[in-house]
Amino acid sequence: MVWLNRVEAYLDELEVAADGLARHMKQMKVDQVPSSPRGSDVQGAIDGSLAVVVNAATEKLAGCLSELEGKVAQRELLLRAPDAPPAGLTIAEKLDAVRDPRSRGLHQRCELISEMMADINNHAMSLFVCQFHLANLTDDVVRLMAGVAEPTTYGKSAKPDSLGGNLFNESA
Repeated sequence: MVWLNRVEAYLDELEVAADGLARHMKQMKVDQVPSSPRGSDVQGAIDGSLAVVVNAATEKLAGCLSELEGKVAQRELLLRAPDAPPAGLTIAEKLDAVRDPRSRGLHQRCELISEMMADINNHAMSLFVCQFHLANLTDDVVRLMAGVAEPTTYGKSAKPDSLGGNLFNESA
């Protein structure tokens, strides 16, 4: 079946794109703060090198996401193809409707790629939450030292105010 060949090629490309995005997300966590050269003072970290690294990482991330968006458009073409099985709204559902021995293996690959994308999403959300809270770290430390009740992180909270320490736990 020609449709199964196109789905297999699509899954190959999607897996490569998802793997590239996953590798880049892991590098972003590690590479955001460049190590300072030996013998340099604090001023060396303010020379703009961090901004260059962050901008380069952002450009790579945008490229990975753009590639992934292209795969979404490709998926739509596969779903609407005239030779695609009529049953199902997703590629996995359509593969279940096909009575070909290869379709089961392709369906399993869909599930594995879906799990990989869920892990990438979880990693991206974790980075966002950490960066969100680290951006306010100075304010939080001053607030804790002053003994001021902790603010609600995302909207109003029904729990009573307590003194600091749970912002990361609540956001997770």
